[in-house]
Amino acid sequence: MNLNKNNYTMEFYKNNPTNLHTPIKKGKLTKKQKIQEIIFNLETCIETEKSKLGGGNKELIVKLQNKLNQKLNPTPKS
Repeated sequence: MNLNKNNYTMEFYKNNPTNLHTPIKKGKLTKKQKIQEIIFNLETCIETEKSKLGGGNKELIVKLQNKLNQKLNPTPKS
């Protein structure tokens, strides 16, 4: 399989041409916004790994899924 480097580069920069992180808002984030950002990043990483050839790194997917589950269902502190 021959990968065209230009097509890969174009697809990489397709969503964000400057390839910079786009924060939710300027300044400090609230605790709720931080949690939303973390959940979004975990979901994106999991989807990216799953979309790779061969299914990606299975161990990494499991670790990220565990962290995502912890963020979605936090255990109450005693």
